[in-house]
Amino acid sequence: MADSWRKPGESEPALWDPGLAWFLLLSFLINVGTGVFPPLLPQIMESLELSFAAVGLLGSAFALTRFGVNLPAGHLVERLGFSHVLRASMGLFVLGSAFCAWAPSYGILLLARGMLGIASGLGNVTAVLYLMRSGPPGQRGRRANLYELSVVAGMAVSAELGGLVGGGWGWRWSFGLAVLILSAAWVVADRRVLPTLVAMELSWTPREAPAKTRRRLPSGPILAIYLAMFTQAFAWGGGIATLFPLYGGRVLDLSPPVIGRTMAFAFAVEVCLLFPVGWAADAWGKTKILPPGFLAMLLGTLLAPVTGSVLEYGAAFVLLTSGMSVWMLVPAILTERLKGDFRGRSAGLYRLVTDLGFILAPAVVGWLIGDSGFATAAGAIGVVVTLSILVSLRFLSRAERA
Repeated sequence: MADSWRKPGESEPALWDPGLAWFLLLSFLINVGTGVFPPLLPQIMESLELSFAAVGLLGSAFALTRFGVNLPAGHLVERLGFSHVLRASMGLFVLGSAFCAWAPSYGILLLARGMLGIASGLGNVTAVLYLMRSGPPGQRGRRANLYELSVVAGMAVSAELGGLVGGGWGWRWSFGLAVLILSAAWVVADRRVLPTLVAMELSWTPREAPAKTRRRLPSGPILAIYLAMFTQAFAWGGGIATLFPLYGGRVLDLSPPVIGRTMAFAFAVEVCLLFPVGWAADAWGKTKILPPGFLAMLLGTLLAPVTGSVLEYGAAFVLLTSGMSVWMLVPAILTERLKGDFRGRSAGLYRLVTDLGFILAPAVVGWLIGDSGFATAAGAIGVVVTLSILVSLRFLSRAERA
């Protein structure tokens, strides 16, 4: 049962606390600042005269640098503590966004996206450590999805703002607005969030040396968990950040404000689903909720290239983002299988596998769109998602019953 961690007669602790509240606000502001990019893709493509493959590489540059920093970030948190890592992350967020606003060439824009990737890598490792190591285990699904709610709500606001500002004054002004928002986030991080992280860090027990007789984890369930991590990122980077914006701008001839508004609505639907999904995961089991989420991702992606109107396009987008409501269940499943030994290195490896999907998806999907069309690109994402559904059903559900 989900509540087996509690002693008989013991009441459940409060889900909400001030530390979590400030952490969620920080996450919201960061994602408002960094989520302006996808709705601006068609405009950036036209302004800098880029190919589909070159646009895809802008997404991959962000993911590639984040990929490279994930494992070092986990080690840095363990060696230096949260303070240095989080402050470096916030500084790079502001600087990278400023370079995006100024970028006179494609090369500078690639460099700026890479800086944002480093910032995101440092911040994400910090976030997942906080979520997986704070609060009662029986509330992990709900706390994690409250975090995801703040992420998606930030992206929804950002998509709307980025599209409106980009459509009215140009894409550079959208990144200028991001600089202001991320500067505010830096203040919240330094004044309100760091004290909570440092207090949590001081309460950690020293890592014990692994016992020689420790039973090895089954390879099948661990493989399924890491494949699910990769798949979610592949569907997000290939579908939400690349396929949908380019299809809307190039095939349906939608303006940045319309693309941004459609994305905002799709993210708003996901926001409404996140807490119920987290509650269901804590009550019924995370591996029971995971496959339906992946199925929604699959259907939304495959429907995208056959949409012919804004309404159909929006409906496919909603399906895809609704499936993303299971995003934080995957690291929660990993944390449970590691039996509490989820630390800096584990968080870094989780982000490493996730960012591999973010690296490959934009480049692969961008190239496939230019070479074979949108249907082929959607099919490639669908193959990855289908494989993950089958592997999850084969290994994770059986492992939970056992």
